[in-house]
Amino acid sequence: MKILFILPEYYPHSGGGISTYYLELIPALKPYCTSIKVLVGSGYTQSIESFTNNGIEVSYLKPDLYKQYLQKFSKFSIFPELQKNIAAAWAMWEQVKDEDFDLIECTDFGLGFIPWLIHHNKPVAIKMHGSTGQISNYDYKPEEQLASDFVRQTELLFFAKCNLLQTYSKANQAFWQKQIQDKEVVQLYPVYSKVTKTIPYSERTTFGLVTGRIQQWKGPQILCDAAEILKDKMPEVHWYGRDMAYKKHGASMNEYLNKQYPDNWNISIKTNKPVPNQEIHNLQAKAKFGLIPSTWDMFNFTCLEFLSAGTLTICSDGAGASELIENGVNGFKYTAQDAQALSEVLNKVASLNQKEYEQIANNGKETVCNSLSPKQLIPAHLEYYFNTIKKFIPTISNDFLNEVYLPSNRKHKLDDLLDLQQLSLLLKYNLKRIKNKILNKFN
Repeated sequence: MKILFILPEYYPHSGGGISTYYLELIPALKPYCTSIKVLVGSGYTQSIESFTNNGIEVSYLKPDLYKQYLQKFSKFSIFPELQKNIAAAWAMWEQVKDEDFDLIECTDFGLGFIPWLIHHNKPVAIKMHGSTGQISNYDYKPEEQLASDFVRQTELLFFAKCNLLQTYSKANQAFWQKQIQDKEVVQLYPVYSKVTKTIPYSERTTFGLVTGRIQQWKGPQILCDAAEILKDKMPEVHWYGRDMAYKKHGASMNEYLNKQYPDNWNISIKTNKPVPNQEIHNLQAKAKFGLIPSTWDMFNFTCLEFLSAGTLTICSDGAGASELIENGVNGFKYTAQDAQALSEVLNKVASLNQKEYEQIANNGKETVCNSLSPKQLIPAHLEYYFNTIKKFIPTISNDFLNEVYLPSNRKHKLDDLLDLQQLSLLLKYNLKRIKNKILNKFN
């Protein structure tokens, strides 16, 4: 079996969830495949790099090819992110279209699946990690909603055409099964084998740890609300992650939280800039407890990283990884967006003695070893791949979809869309934007 993976991120340039997932899955599949190739690219990732890593060929989207295709989607210039990702998808298709593969696997994030389902002459699997459309629901930005609506329609159209839809949380499986009722959505937990030596209880830090972006749906507000409930009983928590925009351009989540929660944010909850992955793993292994306060997360691999390090883990049930936790047995979980419930769990963890702590943490580590090992999961992955290839029947292209999604040499100018707007609206907008530019310059 020869598999091509079309990914928006992969080793060695990203520590995101998609990259983490495939850094485990692909090497585990390698012994059972004739060849595996990984092509990495998106509207934000291009490179001339190409190398082999443990027998796996890894190439990146070529920058010059990407630039050529960017011009072929000028009609989407009003939505720059959409234009970039569709152009990247087609450029990646162009880069490897003449190579021989039995199956192509794409992710639901980044629209890389589009050309493979337009030219549907090979079976296509889509792995559902948390789609662009889903994320826009939880990270609401008014200025991006029209583009997000288009992306959601695109996802529904193309997901229904693919040959294998697979995800790794039961909650996400149920979500997509509701949206696409005529097609089976398969759920298989992710392969995870990075189990590390447990740091002794006496050598651990005194603080809890969150490792993730400072972003609305990652749950910093819920954690702050819990801190306000606990007051001086709130345990110290360190948050490592990149600061993200909050609702409107120019404002950040960190700035908002500093103003909204001055007694807790950067006081009992201390923020830190992102650090290299190895340093993060060392921090996770030494933390008193790991915390995932997400109001929603398709899965969240930091939960597995904490569990596999033997660090007691608290996880919101809004994160798919919480499905692996039996409350009070191998970790703790609480109802997402319930600050009172989180405060009670934090209080409970603080009251555990060493024996209780070690028992729960060790059970969490065993859960990862027993439930997520390649030996346990790879046979099921292979069975779905082989059955998908066996049942595949090529389909003819759809003229309407071609009109929307095929690259074109026709030139479209943003001016043409602006000409359709009332002049009074454009004048008001220009005055407002000039005013904001001046204010931002002097603030």
